[in-house]
Amino acid sequence: MCVIGTGIRDELFGDPQVTGREINPVGEIVNINGQPFTIIGMFEHYEAEADRKIRELKAAGEWQEKTQTVTRARGWGGGKGGRGGWIYHQKNMTAYIPLNTMWVRFRSAAGSNNVPDARLSDIDLKVQSLDKLEPALQQARNVMILKHRGIEDFSFRTQENNVENINTAIRNARMSGGIIAAISLLVGGIGIMNIMLASITERVREIGLRKAVGATTAAVFIQILVESVVIGIVGGIAGLIVSYGFVKLLADLTPTGNSPVITIEAMMMAFTFSAVVGLVAGLIPAFKASKLDPIQALRYE
Repeated sequence: MCVIGTGIRDELFGDPQVTGREINPVGEIVNINGQPFTIIGMFEHYEAEADRKIRELKAAGEWQEKTQTVTRARGWGGGKGGRGGWIYHQKNMTAYIPLNTMWVRFRSAAGSNNVPDARLSDIDLKVQSLDKLEPALQQARNVMILKHRGIEDFSFRTQENNVENINTAIRNARMSGGIIAAISLLVGGIGIMNIMLASITERVREIGLRKAVGATTAAVFIQILVESVVIGIVGGIAGLIVSYGFVKLLADLTPTGNSPVITIEAMMMAFTFSAVVGLVAGLIPAFKASKLDPIQALRYE
């Protein structure tokens, strides 16, 4: 006897979405490595949230194929075999048989004289709730130490370890992106400052004339600062347009479950940083222009 996943059912007896009727393989006989097994149960179908939504939209007739112009496989992720990722594919294509039956029929992990050896290299445990994880691990450790005669030659891996590794990778990626963004802002600020300094050099006589006819130091300072901020704003708008187009292009070239998303909050934050960089970069040129002496500025060649 065996229990199979829905992927095996689809391969051997047909996919209900294709045949248009529910298929229950319980009671059927399948051959596993030449050995007949009777199917006594079937697991539920495992799929990613994005795949579930796509399936529901297709069933309702609201799915448009143009939203998936290009499908790329990422590991086990994309295509027909993936169904939302390798882990879902693995679960749906799994068949469970009794351990003793495996030892007897397939001579798995056979020891000396082809006698089955009951030693295992991996054990999967499922805890009822997250609150009981630590006590369960301690109990399992106690049992293993007892069975191994006080030698702790084993280790435990939990989903929390995987989540921690993923969070660490995400945190490092964000930190790297933040450093790159900071360097880009610094370079952009230096560029704006150089542009404004060059503009002031070309307009020394104009600034001197304005101050000679009554323009105050504050007025000249604000004028140069506003010009610098405008440059930062124009650059920010151009960056938003290019970024939005690039994200839309990536969304068309990647699977639906991995499509990049750009939010209004992120766009507003980027635009604000551009304006702030323009403001900060214009402080030194504005201060330099406001301190020009009118007489010396009018004599400037």
